[in-house]
Amino acid sequence: MEETTAKISLTPVTTLLIILLEGFVTIAVEMLTIRQLITVVGNSVIITSLIIGIFLLFLALGYYRGGHYRDNYSSILKRNFVIASLLLGVGLSYTFVQLFFYFLFTQFHLFGLIALTIYLLLITAPLVYLLGQTVPITTNLFRYEHHVGSISGKVLALSTVGSFLGSILSTLVLMNFFGVAWTVYLNFFLVLFLIGLLVKLPKDTFLIVGLTVAAIIIYLLNITMEHRLFVATNNYGDYQINANIYYPPTKSIGNLLTINNSASSFLSLDRKGFPYIEEIKQILFQDLGYRNKDILVLGAGGFSLSAESNYTNRFLYVDIDGSLPQIARQGFIDTINGRFVHDDARTFLRNTTQKFDAIVSDVYSSRYTIPFHLVTQEYFKSVRSVLKPNGIAIFNIIANPMMRNNYSKRIDNTIRSVFKNCMIFAIPYRNGPANILYVCPRENNIDQTIYTDNKNASMIDVYQNR
Repeated sequence: MEETTAKISLTPVTTLLIILLEGFVTIAVEMLTIRQLITVVGNSVIITSLIIGIFLLFLALGYYRGGHYRDNYSSILKRNFVIASLLLGVGLSYTFVQLFFYFLFTQFHLFGLIALTIYLLLITAPLVYLLGQTVPITTNLFRYEHHVGSISGKVLALSTVGSFLGSILSTLVLMNFFGVAWTVYLNFFLVLFLIGLLVKLPKDTFLIVGLTVAAIIIYLLNITMEHRLFVATNNYGDYQINANIYYPPTKSIGNLLTINNSASSFLSLDRKGFPYIEEIKQILFQDLGYRNKDILVLGAGGFSLSAESNYTNRFLYVDIDGSLPQIARQGFIDTINGRFVHDDARTFLRNTTQKFDAIVSDVYSSRYTIPFHLVTQEYFKSVRSVLKPNGIAIFNIIANPMMRNNYSKRIDNTIRSVFKNCMIFAIPYRNGPANILYVCPRENNIDQTIYTDNKNASMIDVYQNR
């Protein structure tokens, strides 16, 4: 051990810096993986648990393997960081993720969880495995003047502090203020910095040249592509606005707001929205004649529900992404007819003291995915609790109108367990994913009477209904 240690040229400060930054990057990789995969597989508990599970498994394997090295510590660290930097910069780029899953979905027709597992095993697993080796390897770089437990404790503590900073700064600061692409690139650059602490000139001249070329390519894959494709990215989504395009489903020209590769909102030249939005407007403003009412919209999208007119109603939009108003004004909509509150839907419903005449729930994190805590019986109860006595709730659910799968049946069961007398409209009615509008009055006047050949009061009930 004395002979190996003598060959180490790293100063204690450099070693501590490597441990801190490795912890930062490692946890940032986990956050970025979850964020980048929202657009292709959603963000359900199953998805997140699979990502975290594989992350922890291969981090543990990295710890185990790193503890078996006996010499050449600097060279091993440098090799690991070089490979990890490329996996991070390329594998976590939006361009690579989209192409990778498009290939698996279209060429092999793989189920989402299988495609996710393949990605995690090919990109996340080796990346975390290599970074995980850093802690046990750097433990060998300290002089053994203190107890081994003391050294290990300090190393793990410093790595954990780095992980804390990586988690907080990546999600709250970097993604929100600089965008996802810059977050990927800055973490890639941190790994390059670690490599820079280990290189030796002129021996590593070709390595430095190669990494410089890689840095340019990774910049193009991340920063340049993000600026070309999106008006904004943050920890909630990728936002794209296409102005004055012909959108076939509406057979009209207008502005399209896309969030996480999903057509979130459309606004035609005459301020019309998607067919299901127009159906909601027909129900509220024409059929029910709502005027001077309090209307709550959970899931703001592009604020299209009141874009044509608020019909003197008071709209309150609630969305977890506080940047939506600013994003929508970048070429999608000029004026928002209503107030906006930055909050989670469940949190808002729990804390508000206001009652509403109508609540429209239209909350999606990707094409077909509603956040898991917004499809539960407890959520629908919280919606019902803030309705006025004669109020109605309208839920936009993308499911199968013919109830041909478990999700369609079970979300129908869940809604009807709270709102007993819902009417539904399917747009369109087909054996496949469609917008299903559940229109549910707050009052649950439960009547379990049925008509039979023996006892049939239908004619009397019809006249009473007139």
